[in-house]
Amino acid sequence: MQIKNILIICFTSLIVVIPEHIQASDWIQQTIDYTINTRFDSAESIIYERLASGDSSLPVYFYHASILNSKMTHFENDNDMDQFLDILDKIISEASFQINVNGLLNDTIKAKLYFYRGSAYGYLAYVQGKSGQWLKALDNGMASIGDLEKSVQIDSTLYDAYLGIGVYYYWRSTKLKYMLWLPFVPDMRDEGIAQIKLAVEKGRYSAALGMQQLIYILLDYGRFDEVIPYAQKVIELYPESQFMRWAHAHVYYKRHEYDKAIESYFKLLELIERDPQSNPGHWLFCQARFAEIYFKQENYHLAIRYAEKAISYKSGVPVKEKEKEKLDQARDILNKSSEALKHEKH
Repeated sequence: MQIKNILIICFTSLIVVIPEHIQASDWIQQTIDYTINTRFDSAESIIYERLASGDSSLPVYFYHASILNSKMTHFENDNDMDQFLDILDKIISEASFQINVNGLLNDTIKAKLYFYRGSAYGYLAYVQGKSGQWLKALDNGMASIGDLEKSVQIDSTLYDAYLGIGVYYYWRSTKLKYMLWLPFVPDMRDEGIAQIKLAVEKGRYSAALGMQQLIYILLDYGRFDEVIPYAQKVIELYPESQFMRWAHAHVYYKRHEYDKAIESYFKLLELIERDPQSNPGHWLFCQARFAEIYFKQENYHLAIRYAEKAISYKSGVPVKEKEKEKLDQARDILNKSSEALKHEKH
């Protein structure tokens, strides 16, 4: 796993907690649901309605940033980056102003301000990691974790904050420790997993994302049996979510339960093909994954069929590096499967 991907994992799993006077409304959950289901326009429309009504609170800006981040992740582009960075700057500036200037804040509000700011710093670290600005990414990543830890020190019942902390603890103990030459970093994998589970069990908005993160973390840890309930739960909660279906299919792929993996990837493909704003590269990935699995099962006829489908891929835009890799993989499988069938005939 490349260091860029580790930074993304460490610093993007951040769910915000909402001030008490806003918690009576369900607009936040609606925004989360639309975002998880890749209905980004619908999610943004809720944000613009809040802004038009005069609500310029930190949660509105934070959830707007969250939508834009998920949107760019899904489409694998930076089309909304300028707006995304402007919003993060607003969150950091406003939270810092309130923390530093307002001496009358009670602990509950102060903890949430650290949480907002820490989450925004985490997003900044993500952006900088993607672009190769490692020092800035690490600085903002540490600022993010520092704020998140401070938030739970002030208010230990701010359960959603434990998600970002737990994810960071886990990946710092595994990948970052070696990639950044940090030999004295303690092994905090189990503590990180425990904190994520706490966020899943008691957090207000972090259950679904927390379970999704646990899927990838438990697979990385080799705890393959423990991951199944989370894989099943996320698609029960969000059966139309491509994000959750990716996680579910990946579980069975990693467990080498290839029939179940194929079934899940086909359901993912249905979601992709029904989505009028899908990422075309995802269609290619599914076709290449089918070819790969069928080849491993020595079903060379089907391996050839899906390899040829993958090779037929036309996105209408320049092919990305990840897509080139999948096309190369499909061509390799096509050649190997064809050769295998020739040998079978002799």
